[in-house]
Amino acid sequence: MCFLIVNVISSPGVQTRRKKEYLMNAIQPEVISHPSTGLITKKEVRKLLGIKTRQTFIKDYKCLELNLTHFSWSEIKQLLALRLFLSKGKAGIYGRELYSKLLEKYSPENILDSIGIDLTKEFKELKKQWNYSKN
Repeated sequence: MCFLIVNVISSPGVQTRRKKEYLMNAIQPEVISHPSTGLITKKEVRKLLGIKTRQTFIKDYKCLELNLTHFSWSEIKQLLALRLFLSKGKAGIYGRELYSKLLEKYSPENILDSIGIDLTKEFKELKKQWNYSKN
């Protein structure tokens, strides 16, 4: 038998109490934020980048080998570069595999400059949007 000490977060019809119980169905995940370190959660990054589905976001960060729960601004910049690269393509011409191969030889800035996108400008816009949404 397994016992856990948990905080049950109350919802309508559920009593709030602290007890040793096996309550896997009643546990709601708490969001861990790291304001002092500047890390941003997956959900917030996905929303910031305008990625609608979770699966698409998973493909993106796995393509860049960023299997993290929280992202720094440099990692968000890498994800933004990938999203901009993918948005430029038509019918799979600019895919994740091609981007990964190009990253082996070139920087994200060089890759995007070659297709007419200014990564620095786009990244500044994204940070502005983030600061605006937090205030």
